[in-house]
Parts: sequence; C-alpha cells; structure tokens
Amino acid sequence: METDTIKRLPKPKKAEAVRSLTEKVVRARGIFFTDFRGLTVAEMTELRRQCHQNDVEYLVCKNTFSRMVLRDNGYAEALPYLDGPTGLAFGYADPAAPAKILWDYSSKNEKLVIKGGVFEGKAITPQDVKSIKDLPSRDVAMAMLIGAIFGPVQGFHGVLSGVLRDFVSVMDQIIEKKKAAA
Repeated sequence: METDTIKRLPKPKKAEAVRSLTEKVVRARGIFFTDFRGLTVAEMTELRRQCHQNDVEYLVCKNTFSRMVLRDNGYAEALPYLDGPTGLAFGYADPAAPAKILWDYSSKNEKLVIKGGVFEGKAITPQDVKSIKDLPSRDVAMAMLIGAIFGPVQGFHGVLSGVLRDFVSVMDQIIEKKKAAA
C-alpha cells in the first residue's frame, strides 16, 4: 500500500516543469500553439531568437503537462489544439506579439504550422491568429489612444488661444487709435 503511494508521487523534475509552465500560463495574456515538425535546429534557434528579441517566450514541452496546466487554468477549449509536437509561444506584455512573429515566420517557412492558442483568456483558431497579427502593438495602440484623447483638447486649446490672440490684437489697435487721437 505504501509503495503505491510512493509510485504516484510526481518526480521533482516533472513537478518543477509543471510548476514553471503553470506560472507562464497564468502570467501570459497570449499563448499560441505551433507544430514545429521538420524545422532544423538552426531554424528553431532563429525562431527562438526572434521571439526573444520581441519579449516572447517560445518553448517545447510535453503535451501531457500542457493539457494538465491549461485544463487547471480554465482553458479546456484549447486542448484540441495540443495534438502532436507542440511549441508554445507566450506573450506577456503584448499578447499579439507572438502571433505576429509566428505568422511572419510561418509565411517564410512552411514547416512551422500555427495550430491555435489562447488570447486574452479565450481559445482561438488559426484563422483568429491571422486577425490578431494585424492588431497594433501595445505601444502603438497606447499612442493612438493618447492621440485620440488629446487631439480634441489640443484643438480646443488652439481655438481659445486664437480668441485670446484676437482680443489682444483688437485691444492693441484701440490703444493705438486712442494714442493717435490724443
């Protein structure tokens, strides 16, 4: 009886892998699944380099671990995409960044296939990834938002400045006329 309990305990290395994957899944705002069959080591290294440069983490782990962690974190709808060799790309600050990198890379190298993923808490299809890649980055979206907010304010400031400038100009002309008349 006691030996059965000991056999069922996860090995520390596997427990650590699941804990680490859980941390990444909880922290990520975008997770994308890829089939990387046929990619050479050099091609995988290039893909990982591009991911690293854009603050995206790409890793390969056992589907058993991925299924367990995704199910435990409420992403059961994404489980059908975890079939065959699967690479996971995590986007933390910009959830759309992995979609852009993977889409660009797969357009150049047909061996990389985007299977689907999880975006802002919802399971997505490969067709959804195509739409997500066209979203502006977080920084660009913030700049657009700030421009939309401050555009009317800046216009209002310009109108008020013009009225004040015109008022001062009229007052100067009146003063000049009174000086000339005196």
